[in-house]
Amino acid sequence: MTGGVEAIFRALSAQAADAVTVPDLGRALSDELGRIVPHDGYLLAGLDPLNRASCLFTEEHDYSDAAARRMALDDAAGAERHPFERLGAGPANTGVVGAGHRHRVRLRNVSVPEGFGGEMRIGLTHARVAWGGLILVRERGSRPFSAAEAAHAQTLAEPLAAALKRFVACAPLRPSRYSLSPGVAVVGADDKVASATPSAHEWMRLLAPAASSVDERDLTATVWNIAHLARRAGGQALSRVPTRDGWIALHGQLLEGPEPGAVAVTIQPAPGRLLLPTVSVWYGITTRERAVMQEVLQGLPTKHIARRLDLSPHTVNDHLKAIYRKTGVNSREELLTGLA
Repeated sequence: MTGGVEAIFRALSAQAADAVTVPDLGRALSDELGRIVPHDGYLLAGLDPLNRASCLFTEEHDYSDAAARRMALDDAAGAERHPFERLGAGPANTGVVGAGHRHRVRLRNVSVPEGFGGEMRIGLTHARVAWGGLILVRERGSRPFSAAEAAHAQTLAEPLAAALKRFVACAPLRPSRYSLSPGVAVVGADDKVASATPSAHEWMRLLAPAASSVDERDLTATVWNIAHLARRAGGQALSRVPTRDGWIALHGQLLEGPEPGAVAVTIQPAPGRLLLPTVSVWYGITTRERAVMQEVLQGLPTKHIARRLDLSPHTVNDHLKAIYRKTGVNSREELLTGLA
């Protein structure tokens, strides 16, 4: 089986680079992992590396939205046996929920009503950063996930995380192609859209896995997550979502008023001041390179940047070349427009 793991290890990076959409990525990772850990469905979530807010989501033959939200709430409350916060921190990145007394309540209340009898959770951590989480499920009546399969999944947890990161970072930093104006949606305590601007409805359709099937009061996973995080923080939450048409910023803010738990979610193309910190992590930008990027955003020429950062102009140009290579741009102008 070692040879199989090594082959999958090599294939994951190529699959991530070739994937065009998040569902493409989910299917590719599921297919590769399924060679040694067969499963009937999956749920893949990517996280904003700075604050662990959901920024990517796809699933196939997995839990319903209601069940997935209940599991996320249980996760946050410490009621899940294998919370992603712990799996993401390691050293054990894999946990199995299956037959047995200690999982009986979880299976009876969540998994079995959804048609599943076994679940494996994998925290996707690479270079000490939590990039996301993956849930694999097996239908009722199937054999449970074994300890050997959990060990194989543990071996592939970091390559899977690296593939998720590569999916985002292999896309060149380009200007947003979204022409929509910022939108605002008010999410009630019942997790339904109480009111929204027309552009907010358009943004939510864009963020939905299957836009044509979205009801105007329903929430996509990403929008629900930002509202949930704002409530959990007792104030505000932020997520930056990478798409092939540009980065989108979601900002949730808990509202004051007669309805506790209502959250205003603003959705818009991500401005440079919000985008630079997370782009730096996704693209592997160093601390010094990020300082140069901050000065570039202010429109300063190379000599001024060198003076402000106490560097030589030659060193500044070397940093810029590294930034261009990592972000897939060819010039300062392309870098500026990509972050605009």
